[in-house]
Amino acid sequence: MTQLVFVHGVATRAGVDYDTTVRNRTRLFTDTVFEGADVQILNPYWGGESPTIDNKIFATASADNSFSLNIEKPAGGQGDVGQSVFDNDLSIVAIGKQCPVSAIDAILSGAVDTADREARQLVDEEVAAFKKAVNLIQEGQAQSIFVGALDEAAIAKRLQDDDEPRAFGLVSKIGQAVTAATDKVKNAVSSVGSKVLKSYSPAVGVFLGDVFVYLNEGETRETIRAIVLKDLQQAYNAAEAKGEPVVLVGHSLGGVILADILSDPKGAGLPDDFKVAVLFTVGSQPGFFASLQLIAKKKKPSGERLKLDRVGAWYNVFDPIDPFAFRADAHFKDVEDVEFDSVTGLMAAHSAYFTRPQFYARFRARLIEHRVLIPS
Repeated sequence: MTQLVFVHGVATRAGVDYDTTVRNRTRLFTDTVFEGADVQILNPYWGGESPTIDNKIFATASADNSFSLNIEKPAGGQGDVGQSVFDNDLSIVAIGKQCPVSAIDAILSGAVDTADREARQLVDEEVAAFKKAVNLIQEGQAQSIFVGALDEAAIAKRLQDDDEPRAFGLVSKIGQAVTAATDKVKNAVSSVGSKVLKSYSPAVGVFLGDVFVYLNEGETRETIRAIVLKDLQQAYNAAEAKGEPVVLVGHSLGGVILADILSDPKGAGLPDDFKVAVLFTVGSQPGFFASLQLIAKKKKPSGERLKLDRVGAWYNVFDPIDPFAFRADAHFKDVEDVEFDSVTGLMAAHSAYFTRPQFYARFRARLIEHRVLIPS
């Protein structure tokens, strides 16, 4: 059995939304990455230690725009270099023929987002399609979903699991997700403006608030570390008894917390023989804050990069358009920075990693590479 500890990131608060996200993410890890293999997934929750921010401070979008230059966006719906986007065909069918992995990610991440928004568990139909997508992406066969002159109903049907007896029509969850993907792309192209950009302020504010709370050395920081350390110890106890691997995933500030703890495991109170088979920091900032000497402070001569000695392999995953994600290799050695295209908008990129089949396919491939998982 693999012991997996997932440390969440910023702006995570307890409630129905959090419970639904954890439940659905856990099922996707269990059914797509660890299918046929035992795994225990722990989700330490530290978000309750951050103070509540008064939303009134973000209400800049309602202010008088008297300082605006009133510049309108260009007409014509064209890209930066004067070329029309996807030849003016913004359907998921057209996008899939050019970028099949991106299109599949857009469809199935939409299904996951819908389930989270509706505060419900993913249904078998959605998980089966997600699992098939992960397998196709890992096998390099994503284009098979879009080959030929297809409509949205045909794409939905092709995304069904081969063993699933019923066909997926446009009234099914996956059919709805295919249609919604086209609508989402069209809306994204048509909704660029100052009001949209201003809506990002709360996300940025909560991000900064949670970061400052953790980086400010004191009681709150130690409480957060203690919550995470408790589950790390539990995973170690279970793994050590049976010689099982420990895998860690840290999203956003969760990755910073893990890198901070693992840079001084003895000082953090971890057992002397605590080992991590694979560490994933996703949409995270350990390299950024370490470079500022706010975490993982170097004890060696200047210029020599720091190594996390307890970690077998470390992947730092980032989307280039994620404003909260940074490389790690400038400050740390033996870390592989991995680019990931979440195929979404500027701010949505930060939370989109774990709703993409592409992510789970790559995750599974890395675990197989390091023999955490043995392919059947």
